[in-house]
Amino acid sequence: MKNRKKWIDWYDKTGKRYVTPVILIFFFVVAFVLICQMVKPESYNVKLFEVAEKTIRSPQTIEDPEKTAEEQTKAAADVDDVYVFNRETAQNRESLISSLFAYVTEVNRDAAEKDAANKKAAEAANNATPAPTTLDEKLASLKSKLSKDASENITSALSNTVLTTLLQMTVKDLQAVEKEVISALDVAMDQSVRKDNLTDIKVGARDTIELSNLPTSYKGIAKTILSYAIVPNEVYSAQQTEDRRKEASANVVPVKILQGQVVVQEGQIIDREIYRQLDLLHLLDQKMPIKQYAGFALLLLSLAVMLYFFTNKQKSLDKPTKNQYMLVFSSVYIIVLLMLLIIRFLEGVYISNISFLFPAAFGPMIIKILLNEKFAFMMTIFTSVASFFVFQSDATAAVNITVPTYILLSGLASIVVLRDYSRRSAILLSGFIVGLANTAFVILLLLISNTGLLTLAFWGPVGYAFLGGVGSFVLGIGMIPLFETVFGMLTTSRLVELSNPNHPLLKKIMMKAPGTYHHSLMVANLAEACADAIGANSLLVRVGCFYHDIGKTLRPPYFVENQLQGINPHDRLTPEQSRDIIIAHTTDGAAILRENHFPQPIIDIALEHHGTTLVKYFYYKAKEENPDVKEANFRYPGPKPHTREIAIINIADSVEAAVRSCDAPTKEKIKAIVDSIIEDRIKDKQYVECDITFQEIEVVRATLCATLNGIYHQRIQYPAEDK
Repeated sequence: MKNRKKWIDWYDKTGKRYVTPVILIFFFVVAFVLICQMVKPESYNVKLFEVAEKTIRSPQTIEDPEKTAEEQTKAAADVDDVYVFNRETAQNRESLISSLFAYVTEVNRDAAEKDAANKKAAEAANNATPAPTTLDEKLASLKSKLSKDASENITSALSNTVLTTLLQMTVKDLQAVEKEVISALDVAMDQSVRKDNLTDIKVGARDTIELSNLPTSYKGIAKTILSYAIVPNEVYSAQQTEDRRKEASANVVPVKILQGQVVVQEGQIIDREIYRQLDLLHLLDQKMPIKQYAGFALLLLSLAVMLYFFTNKQKSLDKPTKNQYMLVFSSVYIIVLLMLLIIRFLEGVYISNISFLFPAAFGPMIIKILLNEKFAFMMTIFTSVASFFVFQSDATAAVNITVPTYILLSGLASIVVLRDYSRRSAILLSGFIVGLANTAFVILLLLISNTGLLTLAFWGPVGYAFLGGVGSFVLGIGMIPLFETVFGMLTTSRLVELSNPNHPLLKKIMMKAPGTYHHSLMVANLAEACADAIGANSLLVRVGCFYHDIGKTLRPPYFVENQLQGINPHDRLTPEQSRDIIIAHTTDGAAILRENHFPQPIIDIALEHHGTTLVKYFYYKAKEENPDVKEANFRYPGPKPHTREIAIINIADSVEAAVRSCDAPTKEKIKAIVDSIIEDRIKDKQYVECDITFQEIEVVRATLCATLNGIYHQRIQYPAEDK
């Protein structure tokens, strides 16, 4: 017993904080397992070099890295070497050849000047005329000049015979040879000269010399000099070549195995290449790459984060209710994923177009009834996202687009069509309408995909879609009681159960506080009419009114409707004591309802139906005794109404009490009372925390007046018998 008590104490103080996160994490893991189970590829028991027993198609579009690498290598190899053309090379070679002829001219001129000077000196001295400069001396001088000034050693490339012949030429012949060589060199070097075509360029240049007007004896010398002068003017660039090859490799479109592509035909031998592709598609091991597992985990995590922030933005919900909403939403989503798994299994046994039987409206319909319309839209989006990845593994691309689109449209239709869910017949009628809408959606989508009209592939999905729409609502009606029990949700059936007059708490009110019981029934009639008029939840309003004053059963005589024979206990109390008793009936009522495990919306009605209004009678009574009394001390603790339903009850409760206390209420008096109470509540800012609009308040005003006029209509005065 001690251990059990310790466990209960720990759970109440600490454990409750961890229950919701643990359950949500569990739902996340289950959703992840279900998604991965549905999207993982089908496996085949095939072996190398055996005959394929069936045609196997790719379940997804995937890149083939090996083939891509081969194409990239081939593209890089097809890129030619890059050579850089250098115009300065031609200019340098022309300058070199020009300097050669200039040096030859200079050597001859210097030799002539030297010989003339020596001869003149000898004549002046009456000496014998000295010998002229020899050819060998000229050759030595030329070589000396060439070796000093040239950027390369010409003397090693040109023989002594060539240089000697140049030295022996006349100035005119030397100029003619230079002109032809420079001209031919300019033509040759203006082309692209590389090592591989160097010989051909030289042959063409030599032919140009051969066809020139030079003396035959000088053509050989000119050809030799020209051949020496022609060098490659394009240099291989390793960096540019590598850059272009990288660019060509990068521009290669990745080789992909496309979704639906035939990998192996039935009866075909499974060679190494086919086996490699099957392994790449994970059709042999039923596994997905780690990155895909991580991707689906991040996808579900993103959806969970969106749900968390969306729920926390609902300011009208307290923290326990937000946790409850997230748990309900997650559990419904798990059920939706289980349904998707069943559909995938049926597709696996080759039931054609069975995916259109998926009850797409189930999730949004359940969520709209249990939570609200906003969460229903989110469920539709979440379901569509999951279906896109689930049906992405199909072979036919048209199905990949059609089915998720159909699921999205069907979910949205269920939210729009489902308006009255207080009666099962209304829910079933909505299911029938959604079924018809589903058939219209499928026909539209199949026409877009150009499916033949007079085929089973067209009308089969239409029938499945209708059954899926109706079946969604049938399943929903069956599942709602389960959610009511597990999560304590407030639904129509639960409200009907609570409205039973034989309910213990209603019998308690009737027995202990009959005046309060009658007051509650009257408020229920008024508030229900107002709720119907503005489209609020009228059943919730009616049932909430039955229990809104349950707190008065603790001290019935202290409330005027239960006082008999004009005895008022408040006459013996101070205004402060009376205030405490009156105000306590809201918190006492909420406590009683919590003890009896009532749904939170009913508890909220009991707690908030007076908002933070002023207990005017006892406030003014206290003010007579103490003018400095604070108004805030005589207000209900609240909170203020946070829903339209509670706002309606807030008005109807005060109006019923005020009209009942009025002598001979007429239309004018009723209208004045209703207007006064509503204006007072608006000025007191009692409805700033709920979503009721001024237009709806005006509708409530008119409905209350009409209903009360019907109740308190003028009656015929029957004469007494003696008259």
